[in-house]
Amino acid sequence: MRDNGRHMYRFLLSPKWLFGHGLVAVAVLGFVSLGFWQLDRHEQRSARNALVAERMQAPPADLAAVADKAGEDLAYRRVRLSGRYLPAGEVLLTPRSWNGQPGHHVLTPLATDDGWAVLVARGWVPFALDSPPVAEAAPPRGQVRVSGLVFPDEPATRFAPAIPSEGELIRVSRVDVERLQRQIDVPLRPYYVQLAEQTPATVGELPRSADPPELTAGNHLSYAVQWFLFAAVVALGYPALIRRTALDEVRERPGDGISPVPIEAGNPSKG
Repeated sequence: MRDNGRHMYRFLLSPKWLFGHGLVAVAVLGFVSLGFWQLDRHEQRSARNALVAERMQAPPADLAAVADKAGEDLAYRRVRLSGRYLPAGEVLLTPRSWNGQPGHHVLTPLATDDGWAVLVARGWVPFALDSPPVAEAAPPRGQVRVSGLVFPDEPATRFAPAIPSEGELIRVSRVDVERLQRQIDVPLRPYYVQLAEQTPATVGELPRSADPPELTAGNHLSYAVQWFLFAAVVALGYPALIRRTALDEVRERPGDGISPVPIEAGNPSKG
């Protein structure tokens, strides 16, 4: 009986099935690896969100105190600064939405007392207002005090939205300080500020204050669960496939079974 069981699974040593064994092993290992990778991404995202939340809740610091930082070390820090707006250098950061409505953010240089300027994303205006400087959302004249979140500039990269390299820009899809510097006389700092509070306030309803960045966990955890489920389906389904194939082999070879021993008629006790 034991030899018959071994015979049932002899097909597993055929080239076709050996290839299948390797393919299943690679698939299971790959799915499990992708699951752990997504778990790692989830942990990284959670840690970054905690750091960003801590920065956004901290009291605002003078911009000069964080100006030597760069990249992610600079992003989402609350800062304060003062100066005078330069509406002539204003551009529109687009597309941006507010309460589901499409539009632009007004990006206006703020000249500080040290001879530099910082681009300030002052808020949202509707799509119809597409010619800067936007008169309906004009900034206050004279000296203003500003606080908000600071972000590094967004220079050209392989995957970044393209910005025309020539001509004067009135709309941009990202804050490329180096590109905007060509049309602004005052030297720009290599970062920009998303406005949160301003004194004195802008007169009128525009621009609308931009919503603070939304911190989400993303889909990494659900993706990890999916990859682990894929691994389980393959790991559990493959043995079931082997068992079913073995039974089919037995059915197709009736002579391989164990034949009953006949009993002579008329003498049931003879043995």
